[in-house]
Formats: sequence, C-alpha cells, structure tokens
Amino acid sequence: MRISQTAAVLAACCASAHAFSDSSPIVMFSSASLDVPVNQGLIQSNTDALATLQQLLKSCPTDRYLLVSQPNLNKASLVKKAVPNLLHYNEKAKSRYSVPEVIGELNTDDIAAFVRKSCEGRTKPFIEQLDMDPLRSAKDVSTLWNNDDQLGMVLEQFDSDGSYTVIFAGTPRKEVPQTYTATFQDGVPAELKRDVHSPHRRALNSSDNRPLFEKYQYFSTGIFTALVSLVILLSILYGGIAAVASLEVPYGAFDKEMGPAAQKKQ
Repeated sequence: MRISQTAAVLAACCASAHAFSDSSPIVMFSSASLDVPVNQGLIQSNTDALATLQQLLKSCPTDRYLLVSQPNLNKASLVKKAVPNLLHYNEKAKSRYSVPEVIGELNTDDIAAFVRKSCEGRTKPFIEQLDMDPLRSAKDVSTLWNNDDQLGMVLEQFDSDGSYTVIFAGTPRKEVPQTYTATFQDGVPAELKRDVHSPHRRALNSSDNRPLFEKYQYFSTGIFTALVSLVILLSILYGGIAAVASLEVPYGAFDKEMGPAAQKKQ
C-alpha cells in the first residue's frame, strides 16, 4: 500500500513538472460586461481555455479586438514592474478572465477566426493581432517591459475609440538547449581524435624497414655550414700560430747595453 502511494506521489510530481515546463498564462479583459465563469482554474488545457474564450466572445460583445501573442512567457513574468500598462488596463476593464497556466499553445489565429465567424451578419469587427518580440529567458524583464510600452500605446488608442476586448496570450518556451562544443587554436585535438579511431592501423605501420640513412637525415644544411665555418676558423688560428712561431730573435739582442751608459763607453 505504501509503495503504491509513493508511486502515485511521484507520478503527480512528474505530471506537475511537465505542466509547468509547457505552460503559459492568458489574460483577457473587455470594456463590455461579460458573463465570466466564477470558478476559474489555476491550470487549464489550451482546449478548455479556448472553449471559455469562445463562450465569452460568441455574442460579439465589442467592436474591436486586440489579440497579443507573447512568445516564451510564463506566469512569473507577469509582474507589475514588467507589464504596468497591461495590468493598468486589466484593472480598468469591466470584465476580466485569466488563467495563470495554460497547458499547450493557444493560437491567436483560431481566436480571430472565431470572432469573425461569430460577428458575421451582425457587424464587421476590427481585429488587430500583435506578435511581440520573444523573451530570451524567464527573467528577461527588459524585453517584456519594452513590449509592454508598445502595447500601452495601442491600448490607449483602443480605450479612447470605444468598446474593445483584449486577449494577451503567452506561448510556451520552445528554446532548444545548446550543447557546448570545444574549440581549439591548434590541430592537436583533431590529430588525437584521428589516432583514437585507428589504433590498429597505427600498430600495423609502426615498423619501418627503410635503410638508416633514408629514415634519418644526418648531414643537413645547418651541419654543413657549421663544418665550413669551423674549418675557416681553424685555418685562421693555424695561420696566426704559425706566424708567431716563425719570429726569431737572436740571443745577443738581450745582452746589448742600451741607454746613456752605452753611449759613454763608445
């Protein structure tokens, strides 16, 4: 019994984690008085959320509709400092409907098609769709703030022209995790990679039966230049030693008196 309870808890945690990773909020507000359901769930599927929106919009309650799509949005991003204009007009509206977490993507094109069909024969609605810049991360407040600033100008125009309905729908994050690829300045890793894939080939070619003087270069240009320089230096040294050795001084040159005394004797 305890094992089955533990399995049920783990399954619920996995399902909740999956829902949080594939969910996004939706906010709808209107200047018209709509029959908004009282019991609004915190988590709904995209089909349930779309059905609720269709129920609210089937009577074509307003003349103008603004459908906003914000990619990579989650419920934690909708804070007042990031979307002040959206929250201001949401509080100002007569009817409000929101779901913090909608599982799956809610396509604004489907909502626009439904509004056109519902208003057909009654009035010609004005529908405007805005695709905002996607958020780079869950904490990308700057991009969301810039998008809200643009949205505020549109909402101000909508609010001054008459009845309107706004649907602000986020889309789940679709970023693919980037894999790290090491880059090197030289070609050593590539050589190592080739060597790893061919160990048997390297072992087979390890023996070399060429003659010794073909495998190794014993007499290179540098060695030849050094030998020629050494021969020249030895020749110069030998010439100098031979010149010094050829000098002959007679022994009488050391016995001959020099100076004033020798001059007096003369």
